[in-house]
Amino acid sequence: METGLKKKWIKAIVLGPRQILFGLEMDDVRLTDLVLSYIAEQCTMHGQANLFDITNEVSTRNSLPESEILQMIFGFVHELKLCFYLEGRQIPALEAKQKLMDTPDTDIRVVLNKKVSAATFSAVQQTFQLMGMEFENCEDQHSFAFAALHMFEQWHNDVKTFYTLAGTGSYPGRDQMARLLAFTGRLLQNQTAHAVLTDCFNQKNLLPAIARKFQKIRTFYTKDISFWDQLLQAMPQFAENLSCIKKYPDAAAAYSQLADIVSSPSPFDRIQAARDLFNTVNTCHQQIESQKLEDYRQQAKDRIDTVITRLTADMATHNIDPDLRNRILLSLRQTQKKISSLPDIRQVNRLCSNAIDLAMDQFEDLVET
Repeated sequence: METGLKKKWIKAIVLGPRQILFGLEMDDVRLTDLVLSYIAEQCTMHGQANLFDITNEVSTRNSLPESEILQMIFGFVHELKLCFYLEGRQIPALEAKQKLMDTPDTDIRVVLNKKVSAATFSAVQQTFQLMGMEFENCEDQHSFAFAALHMFEQWHNDVKTFYTLAGTGSYPGRDQMARLLAFTGRLLQNQTAHAVLTDCFNQKNLLPAIARKFQKIRTFYTKDISFWDQLLQAMPQFAENLSCIKKYPDAAAAYSQLADIVSSPSPFDRIQAARDLFNTVNTCHQQIESQKLEDYRQQAKDRIDTVITRLTADMATHNIDPDLRNRILLSLRQTQKKISSLPDIRQVNRLCSNAIDLAMDQFEDLVET
C-alpha cells in the first residue's frame, strides 16, 4: 500500500526539539491539541495509530501540509509525548527516520506515552526539589520528564568531559565518574515520560546523593582545578624542605593533611580546607626559601671576598698595574652588590661563578703578558 509519505519530507525531518512551523497559520497550542487529540482518539479505539494515517487525516481535515505534521510528530516524540513502534518494538526517532528513508511505506505506529500516577509524579517532583532542581513551566508529566532527561544528558556530557580531563593528569574522582556515567547512561536509555518518571521514582532515595556528588565533581573541575594544579606543583617543593618544615608544628601538621588530601581518591569535600592548609605550609616554605636564598647570597659574597683577598695579594706579587688591579676588583665588588637583589639561588650561583671566572682569567692574562 502506498502511504503517500515522500522521501523529501522524511529527509527534511529534524531530530530534536520541535521546530517552529512558520508555514502554518494555526497557533502552536491549537495545532498541538489538534494533532495529539487525533492520536489519542486513534489510540483509544485501536491502541495505537499509523504514522501515515495521522499525517494524512490531520492534513485532510484541516488543509495543513503533511510534511509539517510529520515534523511535529517527531518533535512530540523528542518531548516524550509520543513514541514510535515497529513490529511490536519501541524504536527511537532516529531509527524510525532511517526505516522510512529506506522504505517510505514502513508501518510505523505511534502511541501516546502513558502517565504515572499522581502520587508517583508528586514524589518525583519532591525528589527534584530536594536536589535543588525546579523546572519552569513543567507542570505536566511529559514536560517535566523531558526537562529531567535533558538535565541527565547535561550531567552525562559534563562528566564525560571531566572523566577525559582526569585521565590527563593526577586528578581525582575517575572511579566515581565512571559510576556516574553508568548511572546517567542507563537513565538516558528511557524513551518515554512514563519510563523516565518511573525510573526517577525508583531511584528517589539515591538521586539527591547523586546530585550532590555531581555538583562536587563539577565544582572541582570548573572552579578548583587551577588550585589543584598549583598544589600538585608545590608538593614536591614542600617535600624538599620537609626537614625544615617539621621544625614548625603547625606547618608540619598542615603538610601531613595536605599529603593525605592529594592522595585521596575523593578529596572534593576538603578543597576549602586544602586551600587553608596550603597557605599555612606555603608561608612556612617561603620563609625557609627566603632564608636559604639569603644564606646562599652571603655564601656567594664570602666566596667573592675570598677571591678578592687572594687576587689582591697575587696582583701585588706580580706588580700588576694599579688601574688594571682596581678594575678587576671593582667588578667583583659590583657583583657582590648585584647578588643582594637576585631572586633565586641559580641566578646567584651563575653570576658569582661567572664573575670569579672572569676575574681569574683577566688576572692570568695580565700575568702572561
